[in-house]
Amino acid sequence: MKYLIVSVLIILFLAFLYWAYLPDYKRDPKEFRRTIIGMPIGMLLGGLGFDVLNDMIKRWAMDKGEKDKKKDKN
Repeated sequence: MKYLIVSVLIILFLAFLYWAYLPDYKRDPKEFRRTIIGMPIGMLLGGLGFDVLNDMIKRWAMDKGEKDKKKDKN
């Protein structure tokens, strides 16, 4: 019974990710992967006080277009 509940929760979570992020994935798959990987890791590192590592993850997850916009503002 426990395995069934965990399996259903995992399936619901994956279905939510698919439904919520499908437009982002279609727009730019490379950026999507960086967002899905970078966001949870960055949040965890920021919460634990590893600000330098968190900034490194943010720079990695940021695409070239966003970097160029940020440079233009400065």
